[in-house]
Amino acid sequence: MNVISILGKHQVLPGNSEIIQLACINLHAKRVKQGWYLNTSEIGKEETNADLRINAENDFFQTGKSNSLIIEPALPAKPMVFKGTMLNVLPGQRLTFFLKIPLSFQIYYSKKLPENLLKEVVHKKLSDTWFGEPDNGEAAFALGKEYFLDFDEIESSECEAICPITVFNNSPKNLTLQRFIIRNDFVSLYKNEDKIVGSEVIIEYKGNDIMSSAEYRYNKIYNGSKNDILSDAHSSSTKSLLKMNFHFIKTIYRGE
Repeated sequence: MNVISILGKHQVLPGNSEIIQLACINLHAKRVKQGWYLNTSEIGKEETNADLRINAENDFFQTGKSNSLIIEPALPAKPMVFKGTMLNVLPGQRLTFFLKIPLSFQIYYSKKLPENLLKEVVHKKLSDTWFGEPDNGEAAFALGKEYFLDFDEIESSECEAICPITVFNNSPKNLTLQRFIIRNDFVSLYKNEDKIVGSEVIIEYKGNDIMSSAEYRYNKIYNGSKNDILSDAHSSSTKSLLKMNFHFIKTIYRGE
């Protein structure tokens, strides 16, 4: 089953249960009179709806009368740092490349509201990292070094979103992308045929120690012509973000 087809609202009546395949993980949901029992398991194990028994192994949520569950894709909870040491952008040049970002799935009851979030199903744990200087940076997740230059040739799994990145080097020197940050709060997720694609991130680089502007926006070439949003960005700001979007490792040479 394509994961996009199971996103959105599910109705489960009291006394009934359902197994929902979230790409790489099964979500077990059992509806009782005033709440829900939820559990997850690996795909591949033979299971039936009867396998979700009411016991201490399952999380119970007291929610009231609503029979609705809403499933929505989500990006990691912290910003992501890409380490692209082999990517170079010469002065005056613009480079567009693509990253694969692991998804999680958020489970809400009744309506998508922060207070209605029951569970977040994460299929891949990312490593923690730090972006910036030790005394002036921010906590983030490490995304790795893999990148793609051709959108149409990317083979992503149902547990991943594709994120388009465009970097414009508006400086007089070559730009080597050592560490680059994506701030997930400004990224929306869109449906483009059978792919989940994030907002395009557009960065203007002016120099190592100069604040760079970043825009997170819809691009119909990558996000699809229908503007079919699966998950809105947490921040609705449409203005350019003026922050440190690149970090460069400072090497100190000591003469003997």
